[in-house]
Amino acid sequence: MTVPLILVICLAGVVCLIPLTFYLLWLAQITRREHPIAVPGTWDFTALALGLSGFVFFGAGVVLTLLQSNFRFWMRGNFEAFRAVWIKEWVTWSVLVSFYLVAVLGGIGLTLLGRRRSLVVYNIEPDAFEALLGEVFAQIGRPLERTGNLWVSEGPVFELDTFEGGRTVTLRWVSNDDRLFEDIARLLRAALTTHSADENQVARWFHSAAVATGAVVACSFALLIYYFTLTR
Repeated sequence: MTVPLILVICLAGVVCLIPLTFYLLWLAQITRREHPIAVPGTWDFTALALGLSGFVFFGAGVVLTLLQSNFRFWMRGNFEAFRAVWIKEWVTWSVLVSFYLVAVLGGIGLTLLGRRRSLVVYNIEPDAFEALLGEVFAQIGRPLERTGNLWVSEGPVFELDTFEGGRTVTLRWVSNDDRLFEDIARLLRAALTTHSADENQVARWFHSAAVATGAVVACSFALLIYYFTLTR
């Protein structure tokens, strides 16, 4: 039996958009807080990976479906031909799926390693964050200077990537002094709790996007239930 294209689209909507909806709700929640919040880079990327996990798994499902379709196309009904093609397809199927998973998981793993020494700060203007960093370094008696995008304190310490429209700053630690990074992160989190954040318009965008994707999920799920109810 041929599966209608609309059902494939509905299934994609459910599988892909449910994790994305929760991710958007999480972003909407943290960007509307009264104070800025610092999220470890690994956790921030983990949330993003989980939000896109539906697309990753659905992509794997598309690969499997294409391979299975080729298998049915090559099969001619003869048992020996069936067996030969199955063996051939199983090897190809396993190799491609394994390659896909290794590539995806390997990319995620490398990205997590690269973000171990980083902080993502939501709900703060870049200028205010830079001033706050200066105060934190002053507390530990370390002068802080800026050279382009690199910040120096007795040697290169960190870089800042800013997203002014979203009022988000990413601190990427480049120094080999992990103990200093831990101290700065601790003092920075304490300082952020005393810094009031203005209303962030991005929170509304994230909330609206979450509502929209949630509505698509609900409609897709309803259509799937309706179809399977009719075909029973």
